[in-house]
Amino acid sequence: MREAPLVSILINNYNYGRYIGEAIDSALAQTYKNREVVVVDDGSTDNSAEVIASYGDRIRLVAKENGGQSSAFNAGFEASRGRLICFLDSDDVFEPHKVDRVVEIFSNDSEIGWCFDRARHFDDTTKQWYPWTPNTHDGKLDARSTVANGHAPYVFTSTSGLSFRREALGQILPMPESLRIKSGISSDNYLKFAAYSICSGWLVSEALTLQRIHRDNAYTRRVSGKARIIGLSDILLGMCLSREFRILQHLGTKIFAHGLGKLWATGGLELEYRQIAGTFLKSLSPQLRAEAILRAIWWGASERFRRQSWDC
Repeated sequence: MREAPLVSILINNYNYGRYIGEAIDSALAQTYKNREVVVVDDGSTDNSAEVIASYGDRIRLVAKENGGQSSAFNAGFEASRGRLICFLDSDDVFEPHKVDRVVEIFSNDSEIGWCFDRARHFDDTTKQWYPWTPNTHDGKLDARSTVANGHAPYVFTSTSGLSFRREALGQILPMPESLRIKSGISSDNYLKFAAYSICSGWLVSEALTLQRIHRDNAYTRRVSGKARIIGLSDILLGMCLSREFRILQHLGTKIFAHGLGKLWATGGLELEYRQIAGTFLKSLSPQLRAEAILRAIWWGASERFRRQSWDC
């Protein structure tokens, strides 16, 4: 690792032509020079193609039909060559020294397979910074025994704060694409929770990533409709984790139950998700099924009580 390994910066994009230039510029401006920039365009219909084409051979383009963020992750990883992988959403940017810092962390500890830094938020309109606090944990973290028991630390970072050793990411990808995670917040959580289950990693307290907050953010700092977004995201995330990683079956079922409760409390499930959730519940053991239903009832009651308190 000390001989300057190749680092792949994977940028996933869908209809963010107005932002992606800044993302690519930040990747190309890294102080660490042994890197490649792979841009996956997930079937954009705006001006993204023209913006991306203007960078010529300074980047590698993967143009594909629209398939969702999970499929974009899979395609980007397959096209990459780096020993280290840094994800970057097309509406975010890296600090110039980010990759240098990530390489340093991986070089200093051969056991870790992932490195997560917390993104600092800025408003796209005003360019003002939101209040920011670093990760409460700074340093090495091994959560394998914790997730095996159905619990997990939650790290407040987004896709753009996730970096991996190639061998570790190869145990996580490809992500399941049969269930498209439409909310846009479950793909990065899938990567995080899966990473906890396979190896130790490193949490970085300093801000190496800048996350743009704008009106089209699927979740971050959103106010209206947030409970349903979380609910839909969690039932899909929980099912995928449970099916893909045996060690995460209990944790995945808890996440699924949390989402189910949120949806029950906010209008119920649409037919599509009702059928998906029903099939998943039938696949569980009687004990896990009962646990999931009881947890969902509890979460649903908690959500309704919270909403009633707000109304008062």
